[in-house]
Amino acid sequence: MFGDYGIYCDGKIFGLICDDRFYLKPTEAVRPLLQTVEMRPPYPGAKDYFYIANVDNRDYLSMLVRETCKALPAPKPKKRLA
Repeated sequence: MFGDYGIYCDGKIFGLICDDRFYLKPTEAVRPLLQTVEMRPPYPGAKDYFYIANVDNRDYLSMLVRETCKALPAPKPKKRLA
């Protein structure tokens, strides 16, 4: 794993906090809502996420999280062990 924090909503991981920075899972629905589009890997070897520098605006951040969670697919059901 990456050693920092994964953030979930309804069983879907939508963001990461790594090295005190907030990263949002990229979706095309959220891209036009961003104040600035900056893609960065949250940790070495990771895919790029939206890097969100403006974490002080609660309304903006809440809107991004809500829209990201709506745009992400439902998690796949976990396989049951026999």
